[in-house]
Amino acid sequence: MDTEELVRKCSAITLQEEEKDKITMLGSMRETGLKLAVNCLVGKVVLNKGINREGLRAALQQVWRTIKEFKVESVGNNIFIFKFNSEEEKKRVFTGGPWHFAGALIVMTEPKGIGDVHDQQFTHASFWVQIHNVPLMCMHKGAIQKLGEKIGDVEEIETDDDGECIRLYARLRISVNVTHPLKKILFIEEEDKKKIPMAVVYERLPDFCFCCGILGHQYRECLKYRGHPKDKLPYGS
Repeated sequence: MDTEELVRKCSAITLQEEEKDKITMLGSMRETGLKLAVNCLVGKVVLNKGINREGLRAALQQVWRTIKEFKVESVGNNIFIFKFNSEEEKKRVFTGGPWHFAGALIVMTEPKGIGDVHDQQFTHASFWVQIHNVPLMCMHKGAIQKLGEKIGDVEEIETDDDGECIRLYARLRISVNVTHPLKKILFIEEEDKKKIPMAVVYERLPDFCFCCGILGHQYRECLKYRGHPKDKLPYGS
């Protein structure tokens, strides 16, 4: 028997076993599962070293101050399931971030699909972001929306009672892809080709790499680091 035939027969056996040993999420089983999942969040601590579950739970209990204690369970690779006593408390925590532990970002997500935690995407986190030095003619919601879209997915724009953004800086809540370098500066180009720089400031930003601008490691651990002083690095000033 050649290798190809052997693989084909083994695959057939595997498929037969899968059919025999699987269950289908239907009826009351699915309803019970949905009730369980609706009060849960799945979070990943973006850090290169392991996290102690009890240390994480104790630290977050002090920050979140939930009415009743929440449950925390580790599922490996710094991924944790957080179960709350109500959907309201879960939503308050989910929308109140970003949250940190030991200087590292906790990327939170609501369970998708059946809730396979290792199939969740821990790529985005929401931050309040300030854009400084915005020209007067751009201090309106339409222009601020366009600027925010250069950073990520705009979720909210802070305006005054007239719906305008006339203030020291524009302030937006943006879902940012934390696997990409953070945006540090934006530009607006005038008709005469003059470019106006606008600094981007992230509120409650956890530790990140001053060398490459990505969260999850320090600049001395970065593959791009070549021994330059911190204040000489691209994101160090």
